[in-house]
Amino acid sequence: MLLIMRKKYNNKQIEDWATIAVKDCLSMTDTLSQYIKENDKTPSWDGDVLIYKSNSTDKKDIIGKITVQVKGKMADNIKREECTFSVDTADLVNYKNDGGTIYFVVLINKNDPSKKRVFYDTLTPLKIDKYIKDHKNQDSRVINLKRLPGDKYAIQTIFYNFNQDSKKQHSFSNISPIELGTLSSGNGIVEITSSLTIFSPDKKHPSPIQAFLNNDVYWYAKIANSPILHPVELCSIISVVSKDGFSPIFVNGDRYENYVSENITKDDITIRFGESTTMVFTGKSKGARMDYKPSGILRSRIKDINFIISIIETGVIVYGENKKVNLGQMVADTPFDIDSAKKELESYRRIEQFWRSLHVVADFDIGNIDSNSSLEELYLLMKSINGKQPIRVNVDGEHSSYLFHKSISNFKILFILDAVDKEKSIYKIYNFFDYKKIIKITRGDTEHISSQYSVLSPDDYMELSNIDFSKMLQSYKDLISLNNNIFEPANYDLLNLLLAYDKHNDHPDEILKTAKEIACWLLDESADNLYAEIKTINYLQTIKRERELTSEENRKLYEIAENENSSLMFKLGANLLLENYKVARIQFEQLCEQDKEAFRSFPIYKFWK
Repeated sequence: MLLIMRKKYNNKQIEDWATIAVKDCLSMTDTLSQYIKENDKTPSWDGDVLIYKSNSTDKKDIIGKITVQVKGKMADNIKREECTFSVDTADLVNYKNDGGTIYFVVLINKNDPSKKRVFYDTLTPLKIDKYIKDHKNQDSRVINLKRLPGDKYAIQTIFYNFNQDSKKQHSFSNISPIELGTLSSGNGIVEITSSLTIFSPDKKHPSPIQAFLNNDVYWYAKIANSPILHPVELCSIISVVSKDGFSPIFVNGDRYENYVSENITKDDITIRFGESTTMVFTGKSKGARMDYKPSGILRSRIKDINFIISIIETGVIVYGENKKVNLGQMVADTPFDIDSAKKELESYRRIEQFWRSLHVVADFDIGNIDSNSSLEELYLLMKSINGKQPIRVNVDGEHSSYLFHKSISNFKILFILDAVDKEKSIYKIYNFFDYKKIIKITRGDTEHISSQYSVLSPDDYMELSNIDFSKMLQSYKDLISLNNNIFEPANYDLLNLLLAYDKHNDHPDEILKTAKEIACWLLDESADNLYAEIKTINYLQTIKRERELTSEENRKLYEIAENENSSLMFKLGANLLLENYKVARIQFEQLCEQDKEAFRSFPIYKFWK
C-alpha cells in the first residue's frame, strides 16, 4: 500500500504566502497602496491600505486609510466562490471600535502551495455588530467571505465604498440601527438612501451595472432636522417597501405593475424586481446584494434592462402615495457602459417592433437566439422584410414564388418569396399575411381566388406565430367583388379553424372567436351560396364548443334532423349536436364507407360518443 505523505508547513510559511498573495492583488490596482508586513505581530491588524484619488501617490491626494487583516489557510479545494473563517470576538470588537476593517483569508492548495485564492469580507461596524450581536460571551465568531475579484477596478470600488460606509457608520458603532417604523411614525423620515461609487480615475472601468449589482449595499435614513445619515435596519426597509402589498412602483416616470415579489426564508429575504433583478437581504451581514441575470423572454428583458438603467441613472424608486426609496445615485467617471446598455435596449426594442409589424403577439424567447450568428440572421431578416432588400434563400429556384416557413427560436413564421433572380436564388421576402397580390387556391379540379388564410392547414393555425386573426373575416369580404362564391372557401377555412381548436389543449382563444365571427357571417350573408343546413350546423357546432345550446337553437337542429328533405349527412350532424347518440349511430352506419371516412374528418365528429 502506497502512502502519500503531505509536507507539513509552519504558520510563518502559511502567513507569508497569504500576505504575498494579498499584496500581489492590491499591487495591480492604480489607486491603492498597501503597507502590509509578512508575519506582522501587531494585535488584530496586519497593516494598512491607503486610497488615493488617482494613480498619483502624492500625500495630498489621499482619500482615506483602511486597516486590513490577512490570514492563510491550507485547503484541499480552493476552487470556490465563498468560504468561512473563525475570528476571535475580541478582534471583532477591536475592528468595530476602530471603524471596521477588510479581512482577507487566502486558501492555499495543500498539494501545491503555488496555487492560491484570495477571499475577503468588508467588516463595517454594522456588519461586525451583526456578527457579534448576542454572542459577546463567545470566544470567536464565523465570518463569511467571498472571492476577491480579479478586476482592479472592482477591487478599487470595494475599498472606496468600504471607506465611505465605515465613516458613516463609525459614529453609530455603539448605537443600534434605527427601525424604519419609528422613523415613519415619529422623527420624520425624508428619504432612505444608499451610495455606491465606481472608483476608476482612469475612466476605463467595466460595466457600472455589474459593479452596482455585485457590491454590498448599505442603507441610511435622512431625517428631518438631523445633519447626519442614520444607519437603518435592512429588514425594516423591506417592511416599508412591501407594507402595501407591493403596489405599482415608478422609476424615472415608468410604471412597473406587479413587478415586485418577495421570498422569505430563515436565512434571508429576497426581493425580485421583474424577471432579472434580485436584491437579497441576508441575516449574516448588514449588506444587501443585487444580481442581474437577463430574462430569456424579450419583453421581460426590455422591461428589466430599462429598470436597471433607470435605477442607475436616478437611484429612486417611488411607491405607494408618492413615497420614495433612494438607492443612491450611481457615480461613474464615464457613461460608456450605460450607453452600451442603452444601445442593447434599443436593439431589443427594434426586434420587438419587428415582431409587432408581423402581427406576432406571443413573447419571443430571445434566450434561445443569443448567439451572434442567430442574431445576425434575424437582423438580416429585419432589413429585408417586405421587399426592402433581396436576399439569397436556399430553394430549388423552379418557381417565381414560394411559401417559406421559417422557425426562429419559439416562433414559426410564414413568409412568401418573390423571385428576383431564380438562377442565383435571390428573392424578396414578405410577411405572407401582408402580401397584397391575388392568391389562387386549387381544390379538386377548380382554381379560384381566395383569401391567403385558405392556404393554411389546421396545424398552421396552431403553429404559425404571425397569423393576424383579426383580419381573417375581412379578407373574405374584400374578395366578394372578385369571387362571388368566396363563401365556400370561407366555410372550408371555418372547419379548419375548428379542427385546430379541437386538436390542441393550449389553443389560443382567438381561434374560436374568429371561427364564431366567420360562422355568423356565413349564416347572415351567404344567401343561397351555401346550404342552409350547413350554415346552421356549422354555426351551432361552433357555439356548442363554448356553451350549452339554448332551446331555440336545439329547435333549429331538430327541424333539420326531422326534415325528410335533409340529406343523411345533415341529419347525422344535427343529431350529434342534439346528443341523440343512438339515432346518430344508426344514421352513421347507413353511410357508404367513403362518406363515413369523410364524416370522421369533419370537426363535428368531436361530439361523437
